[in-house]
Amino acid sequence: MKITSKDIELIAPNADAAKNGRDLFNKKKLDKLSQSPDGTLIFGECAGSGKNPYYCSADYIDESSPVFRCSCPSRQIPCKHVLGLLYAYAGDADFKQADIPEDILSKRSKIEQRQTKKEQEKADIKTKAEQAPQNTKAKLSALVKKTEAQLEGITLAGKLIRNIVQTGLSSLDASNRKMINEQIKQLGNYYIPGIQTAFNDLILELENVKNSDYTQTIDQLNYISALIKKSQEYLTIRKENPETPIEIQSAIEEQIGHAWKLTELMQQGSWEEDAELAQLAFYNYDDAARREYVDEGYWINLKTGKIFKTKNYRPYKAKNYIKEENSFFDVIRTKELLIYPGDINPRIRWDDASVRDIQRDDIEKINAFAAGNYADLVKSVKSTIKNPLADKHPVSLIRLHKAYQTENAIVAEDESGNRLTLNNISYFTVPTENILEALLPKDAKGICLTVMFENNIQSGLLTAQALSLIHKDKILRLVY
Repeated sequence: MKITSKDIELIAPNADAAKNGRDLFNKKKLDKLSQSPDGTLIFGECAGSGKNPYYCSADYIDESSPVFRCSCPSRQIPCKHVLGLLYAYAGDADFKQADIPEDILSKRSKIEQRQTKKEQEKADIKTKAEQAPQNTKAKLSALVKKTEAQLEGITLAGKLIRNIVQTGLSSLDASNRKMINEQIKQLGNYYIPGIQTAFNDLILELENVKNSDYTQTIDQLNYISALIKKSQEYLTIRKENPETPIEIQSAIEEQIGHAWKLTELMQQGSWEEDAELAQLAFYNYDDAARREYVDEGYWINLKTGKIFKTKNYRPYKAKNYIKEENSFFDVIRTKELLIYPGDINPRIRWDDASVRDIQRDDIEKINAFAAGNYADLVKSVKSTIKNPLADKHPVSLIRLHKAYQTENAIVAEDESGNRLTLNNISYFTVPTENILEALLPKDAKGICLTVMFENNIQSGLLTAQALSLIHKDKILRLVY
């Protein structure tokens, strides 16, 4: 079993937890360090704030899914005491060989039983997905009732958006906003949390207006109007015929507020077997409308070249207890890749996975998937974002033939002379243009970039911001 400082930083819930664990090791707070004869378990004691030490362990019987345990009251997993234990192991501290404690053997047995049950449940889900069982009358009746409630909520949302427009954005004083916020809260009673969040985003945009520039606010108004119209049409059809298949070609269900279940995704065939993924870019941000921190990663499927995204939500109230994700530099291998409905970069998730080092062959595959004709790519992106409900910031790979600096931006050219402006975009809060300028060689031919597109509402120009730079043998993150 090999554990490095890099490994520990990746599994730590956050940077503070990693630092606190490292401090425990450096201050020699750990004692009775032990390792099982087969090397799959390390355990020991760590001095805490009380009289008695905490008992902590790291169980690597399944290296792809280690289990961390500690007798302390912390809700963080792994806690700082376990992290200190791991730092001790990575730091070549003296671990004495010892038998695996009985309580851990018992817990291993229970985990094995749960895993067997989980595998059986997955097998059952696959069977159910393949059989695609008919909905019962009771389920259809419940669906109709829920849909009726959603349509009622959407009617209220429509009235709210009309009142906002009739009042005028510049005329919405503190009293108006207070009343609107109360009405937005009421939308929480109608199973449409996605629409409710869209209104919260609108209020935040209003609060951020500067110099009477309502461009972003109007864009959000247009999005809500389109969402209400599409949702009403879609749900009316489902109410009239509840056996109508659920929409999977777009993200409308999720935009209304549906939380997809494993069975639903499998029943719709929204999954792939034996996928390998490499992360192209990663960043996190504060979603004030949802009151959550979001860790967002962009991944490429090494078999198909499709670019996906992952999102890890950390509510404000639980941010210390949910692991903060980070940049990932290896290749993920998963037997079952679940794909959420969406357009250019659909969201994905996986449960069980193994990890391997990224190889030069993987980088070559990534480069081979990059778009070499900007005209075709731009046409495709514009066609997609023209839809008011589509993702307005799709991510793609482009291959450079030339790249040069102008007065205001970096310009990329393909072999046919088609140009693409590379600049910082308003959506992405981290600027990368200066970093890209410093890293780009004079001869950029053959180098690839991961870029995020944005259509400037005022100018109508399509701009791309570089998120990572891909050489023949490495990926350089411009943000992480």
